[in-house]
Amino acid sequence: MRRTTIGILGVSAIALAGCGSSKTFANDPRPATPVNLTVYISNARVSVSPQAVGAGPVVFIVTNQAARAESLAIQHKGGGSIANTGPINPQGTAQVTVNLGRGVYTVATTSSAATEAARAAASPIHSATLVIGRPRPSGSDQLLQP
Repeated sequence: MRRTTIGILGVSAIALAGCGSSKTFANDPRPATPVNLTVYISNARVSVSPQAVGAGPVVFIVTNQAARAESLAIQHKGGGSIANTGPINPQGTAQVTVNLGRGVYTVATTSSAATEAARAAASPIHSATLVIGRPRPSGSDQLLQP
């Protein structure tokens, strides 16, 4: 009985020692917690609040209070379009999520007209400028986050 118990304990100790790994665990930090920005479209201009945030995931919550349907485009200053919404009806809302890096961005309307000529015409609605600063800290220490 005594030999059996010692034998079982010895085998268990060897089995437990073999379960470990010499490979280190890569504990990569989670991305920053998303920031919500509100975008207001009127007949005259596009407003973004806040106008400056740190780099990382950004959720644009858009409301169209203009008299006609408008589409919204997020563009890197001097570059192409990063994201856009489809046409947003008057009094309607939309949401778009983008992971933005450091830089200056333009938030502008794009025409949702039916003809090519109407889409090519410049929008009378003035665009807004969004400044993205240094990256926000990791969201690893934020509780109850997805």
